[in-house]
Amino acid sequence: MKKKNLKVISAVLAMITALTMVASGCGNNAEDQEEFVTNVITQAGEETEAQNTTSTAAQNEEPITETIRDENGNVVTDAAGEPVTQQVVTAAPDDQGGENIFESMTTKPAPVVDTSVDSSTRYVYNTLTDDEKALYDAIVGAASNMSTRIFGTQNLSSSEWTKVFGIVYNQEPQLFWLNSKSVVGRLYYNEIDTDKINSMQKEIDATVNTILKEANSKSSTFDKLLVFHDYLVLNSTFEKSDEAGNYNQTIYNAFSGGTSKQGNIQCAGYAKAMQYLCDKAGIDCMVITGTNEKGTTHAWNKVKVEGEWYNLDATWDDPILSTPITNYLRYNYFLVPDSWINEKTHFNINTVKLSNGEKVKYYDPPKASSDAQNYFVKNGFVYNDHDSADKALKAELDKAVSEGKVVAHIMVGSDSLYNEIKGELKDYQEYIKGKNSKVTKLTESCNPSMRLIQVKIVY
Repeated sequence: MKKKNLKVISAVLAMITALTMVASGCGNNAEDQEEFVTNVITQAGEETEAQNTTSTAAQNEEPITETIRDENGNVVTDAAGEPVTQQVVTAAPDDQGGENIFESMTTKPAPVVDTSVDSSTRYVYNTLTDDEKALYDAIVGAASNMSTRIFGTQNLSSSEWTKVFGIVYNQEPQLFWLNSKSVVGRLYYNEIDTDKINSMQKEIDATVNTILKEANSKSSTFDKLLVFHDYLVLNSTFEKSDEAGNYNQTIYNAFSGGTSKQGNIQCAGYAKAMQYLCDKAGIDCMVITGTNEKGTTHAWNKVKVEGEWYNLDATWDDPILSTPITNYLRYNYFLVPDSWINEKTHFNINTVKLSNGEKVKYYDPPKASSDAQNYFVKNGFVYNDHDSADKALKAELDKAVSEGKVVAHIMVGSDSLYNEIKGELKDYQEYIKGKNSKVTKLTESCNPSMRLIQVKIVY
């Protein structure tokens, strides 16, 4: 974690106050009700656009004293019956330049934060201006130290705050206790008990270390990513629910419970888990946000393989099934170029729309123009004539059935061949049913933009 421009100075933070903030959204005082509230949109499913209100963040840096209230809004008192308060001190001037800098304050013991990756080395961090980097550092520092206040932010617009906070929330997966909701200059948390957070981190470590052990036995980045992809697809269940504190947008739900439990996560959980694994393995990776064609928010990754950037969407390679199928593996979105998905299946890249209609662009991601490392291209699963495509699809069906798997897929090199093979899927159904009585039918989930012929085998 980069700590340049950060000073941690004293203030009293009570657990129950932070818990109230997380549960109620904007806290219980008039100042909170006037401040700009944003909810980072990174999830797929039934989520809506960010819920935003107009900002009137504090206009001065005078000391602030807050009365602590419980989750029901009642004033907390001490043993003598006196109200319990917390005082937050103003930011000190920068020793070097004499100007106020972004700072956060706490005396609460900090959780054990995974610092294996320096934020300043991230691609996304280096798209920011110097002022944005300073705010980014302050947010990371505050979240790492469980601070709820960041000072020097009183003149920031809602869009300026939303941009930097949104980037931190998406690109720093190790901060799994950070809530997606924020106020200009204020953070909220899913959990404030640092002992519990440390215990949760141990759960994450146990699973991640097992995954990394397998990945590190592979020699290529492609194969390491395949290990990560397959783990997330086979050990995760997409969950639409967005209840506060349920961690389905975080690495905790992705990795807790070990390999015997399917983690309930939304697409942000898949994307952050992939980034966390890549961080650990030394693979350049970032989280991308956008929408599907219906405008529903979504998140995926870009990863760097052999010097080129590719898109990787583990969420959409994991089917949403009422009963999870633990051998359902597909590679539709494993290392694909922009031209296969941008404005075809994935839209509004890294752009969030505020309630006032203003659009905020998080950052411009690197171009992904190569298909050399794509799953189908690299493995020679792209066919350019009918005979070879026919032979390959039958072989894929035979292999899938012999291994008890439920997906068979190939890619073809032209639209005309795609339409031809797709039009013959009933023939392939009769073919595989005739060879194996356990097969009842085939259902297709082909993708014309990728010329992907894909069938699900129903037993």
